[in-house]
Amino acid sequence: MPDSSPEISVVPYDPQWAARFRQEAAELRAVFDEQAMAIHHIGSTSVPDLSAKPIIDILLEVRDIEAVDIYNQQMRDLGYDPLGEHGLPRRRYFRKIGEGQHISHVHTWQTGDPELERHISFRDYVFSHPQTRDAYSQLKTELAAQFAGDREGYMDGKYAFCQETERRAVAWSRAIRTQKIQTERLTLLPLNPAQLWHYLNRPLQLEAAQHLRLSRNVLADPVPRAIRTKLRNAAGAELQQLLWNTYWLVIIREDSFGAGLIGFKGTPGPDGSAEIGYGIDADFRQQGYGTESVRALVNWALAQPRCLAVTACTEKDNVASMRVLEKLDFSLTRETDEEFYWIVTRTPGGFIPAFDGE
Repeated sequence: MPDSSPEISVVPYDPQWAARFRQEAAELRAVFDEQAMAIHHIGSTSVPDLSAKPIIDILLEVRDIEAVDIYNQQMRDLGYDPLGEHGLPRRRYFRKIGEGQHISHVHTWQTGDPELERHISFRDYVFSHPQTRDAYSQLKTELAAQFAGDREGYMDGKYAFCQETERRAVAWSRAIRTQKIQTERLTLLPLNPAQLWHYLNRPLQLEAAQHLRLSRNVLADPVPRAIRTKLRNAAGAELQQLLWNTYWLVIIREDSFGAGLIGFKGTPGPDGSAEIGYGIDADFRQQGYGTESVRALVNWALAQPRCLAVTACTEKDNVASMRVLEKLDFSLTRETDEEFYWIVTRTPGGFIPAFDGE
């Protein structure tokens, strides 16, 4: 079907776009089955509060890009036109049009292709930087008015902004990933604001991006409230500020499972101390993962020049957390009727020693 080049319409964000994505994604999973490694919502409709053309852009991640063509007829049955690479090597592109308007686009890439990083980084960067998001909204709205019937003029008008934002987005995403901490069994991965938001609101999207399963149990109260606070504090933050104001995902590598969250309440205060908090899925407790993750992040913190001590607060009936802190040389400083308060300070070496046995 030829491209009808409909009039360009940029509209305010619509929460129903997420539901439309989920519907399309479910149909794609039914078609591609085990060939589909992950399905990502990308483009402007994937970013809350970003104005967009009401077209759902989908990134379909597959095992073998060469095998995608055998699904063309099934995609036609869903209303999609198979357009092959459509100008981009290694891609398979599908377009759905209804009543003369584009409804959704499926951009198909093989796992490991650099295009995956480019698209997901752009989405997460725009979400995580409200000033960039708002500037992009304004630019698109102005261009849509100026080039209402000229798709090429509209795309050319966005080009420089998108290229620069993409460059910064990829560098930003890579810089955050380089901060991950590896222990014997775990990876602690700092989450950017978009990833935090996805964990809270659309965990399947974070699972798709990280290729792992996520615990839902750690999102019990008061964690959602803490995540919303972190989202406010981390929005637009520079890397070092972000690391103190986000949660780090506790990944059990052997199981490819995000079993918990750990992080600080913010950057160290005037006294050089920062308060840590964490939670591990109940099914994975009593296996030393709490001790291992707290030790790793406390050691990271005490290696930072501005951090002289790490504090913690536990409820008096939380025996498991108290045992973790005691194993890691935290000292009890005070108590209230309901809580204990703990501290560990920087040693000459700066680190908590390893503990043999749990």
